[in-house]
Amino acid sequence: MLTLPLPHATAPIAGLDHPSWIRRAMLIEQVAETYADGSFTPAQRRQAEDLFRIAIYDHETLVRSVLADSLKRLTQVPRDIVLSLARDEAEVARPLLRTSAVLDDDDLAAIAHEGSRAHRLAIAERDGLSAKVAQALCQSRDPQVIRSLIANETAALPEALLHGILDALEDAPGIAEAMERRRVLPASVANRLARAPAFGYRTALRA
Repeated sequence: MLTLPLPHATAPIAGLDHPSWIRRAMLIEQVAETYADGSFTPAQRRQAEDLFRIAIYDHETLVRSVLADSLKRLTQVPRDIVLSLARDEAEVARPLLRTSAVLDDDDLAAIAHEGSRAHRLAIAERDGLSAKVAQALCQSRDPQVIRSLIANETAALPEALLHGILDALEDAPGIAEAMERRRVLPASVANRLARAPAFGYRTALRA
């Protein structure tokens, strides 16, 4: 049976060698919860971080997913742990890419360039997405990713970037429609969409 050390216990945290991935995932979740609530001593925090560094190499995806989900809202967790998980397969990386404040714009832009479509879709849903990261996502020229980005009302999409999207992908399915649905558009972009040949047809369909 796996048990979590008491906050003032001196025994090392152990259990990641358990053959059951369910038990390993339960341990990770328990340790991460106690790590987050501040109950650990400094020594135990270091032990927990060492445990996380072992868990990022667990062969079972769901163990790594539990760790990523447990850490997604923490701000005081070592960057190397978060970055390793954020660069993992998309199932693991998604909660961190969408939420973690530990990841900065450079991290997100690099993952947008190097990761899969699923990684880029997760980043596109992130609250308060910067123009730098939005630009990195647009460089994929992937209509699915860019539709998701445009639908994110909290993403910073400068006027020049919106025109660049239309220059490259105006005829791609759903791009113009997604842009028209944004609550705030620069006047030049709104005017361009209004002059587009398909604008009247799209408006009629929504009426």
